[in-house]
Amino acid sequence: MAQEEKSYTPPPQNTDGRLGYLTNDQVHKLQKFWIKVYEVFDGRTPFDQSAPSSYKGQPQETEEDGMSPEGSFISSARNGTDKSINGYGSVAISPSSPKSQRSFSGWPSNSNSSVSGTSSNKSNRHSKVAPRFTGAQLHRTFWKLTMMEHPDMIMLKFLRSRKWVIEDAVKMLVTTLKWRIVENVDELIALSDVELDAKYPRFLEQMRSGKAYLRGADPLDRPICVVNTRIHHKSDQPAKTISRFALHMMECGRTVLPLGSETVIVIFDLSKFGLDNMDWRFVRLFVQCFESYYPETLAVCVVHRAPFVFWGLWKLIQPLLDVSVASKFIFTKNNAELHKVVPREVLPIHPYDGLDDWKYEYTSMQRGENDQMVDLDKKEDLLMERESLETKFDIVTRSWIKNTKQIGQTSVDRDVVAMELREQYFRLSPYVRARNMYQRQGVANDGHVQWSYNLKSSPPTSRPRTAPSAQRKQ
Repeated sequence: MAQEEKSYTPPPQNTDGRLGYLTNDQVHKLQKFWIKVYEVFDGRTPFDQSAPSSYKGQPQETEEDGMSPEGSFISSARNGTDKSINGYGSVAISPSSPKSQRSFSGWPSNSNSSVSGTSSNKSNRHSKVAPRFTGAQLHRTFWKLTMMEHPDMIMLKFLRSRKWVIEDAVKMLVTTLKWRIVENVDELIALSDVELDAKYPRFLEQMRSGKAYLRGADPLDRPICVVNTRIHHKSDQPAKTISRFALHMMECGRTVLPLGSETVIVIFDLSKFGLDNMDWRFVRLFVQCFESYYPETLAVCVVHRAPFVFWGLWKLIQPLLDVSVASKFIFTKNNAELHKVVPREVLPIHPYDGLDDWKYEYTSMQRGENDQMVDLDKKEDLLMERESLETKFDIVTRSWIKNTKQIGQTSVDRDVVAMELREQYFRLSPYVRARNMYQRQGVANDGHVQWSYNLKSSPPTSRPRTAPSAQRKQ
């Protein structure tokens, strides 16, 4: 056993182009990127305002229905009435408009909509007229995207993904922001598991099945996501449900990233995989997410125990992959090979011959866990505080990119505000974000991530994950 345990060698930490390790030239490119992005947000430069190419027509649900296409943690207050399901509240108020005009997630209400193609007429609810977007909308969506992360960390992911070509990075960011609006990604943050199950049939069944889950992290604090393909049959649930479940997993993954950590490890377990387990829609979504919508998030994708039938499919999948993403795929034939990529101590005893005496079990919701979400007055106060900090960061950033004496130099003032935003997000979160399973388990707790391992032949071990500061002196 000792011989096998030594087979794992932690990979070197890649700091190139990462926050806290930037060269002067990289900082300068980051400044130029911010300049171009603000030009889009301010409406000072033209950009493609049409919906993403993936847009197939979304239900144009109205404010009367309690939902709008954008989705986020700012929802219709329903005039202060709790309309949530089973007491698991997820109602919020936007601080940016009078209460009578506030709509779900900051999507403009019908009275002042800046998105063409939307309508309050219920006969138009399923219109396939693609929305058009404004810079101001994308600006609001950018701030929803950042959540607890340093805004520069988000920006740098797009720059690195586009090889530091600024115009390409701008296009990619704009496309991602439009995609998050059209796909209503922020709804997956605002709604509880029970509410998601009510809206997307058999959603809870996906969570209980264990077909995909997060468990543990490697020595570089990269969370591990396991996908058990043998459990999935595409005919067992609506296609929309599995896509929402997949995106929900992506957003849950962000909550188990400790400060300074940016990437995840995905293990596709193909044990007992057959053609009836193949789901091309899911494959396309997986590729799109890690290539375009969550760039620079995939550290390694391990394809484990691929059967003969898979290799014919791989010939069709591989051409779909960007070269950068394809390079992150590793194929392991058995557990011994898997242990060279992921340490045994964070892998379950069954089926990976790991050292963690653990098996997946869904942690159910507890009544009242989201009660703070219906405290509308407190929520509004925190949202106004959030908006004030976002404006503060925008102000210091605009000053930073205009100051010729700071070309290529980092800004301490910006880092201070970024940390204030992070701290404030965790105070705001209980009022705008439904708790997920990993928060219930105590793994993710206000930015602190701690996985507990039941090591074989050892007492239960708690292993805190504490990454170094995201911003270091250069």
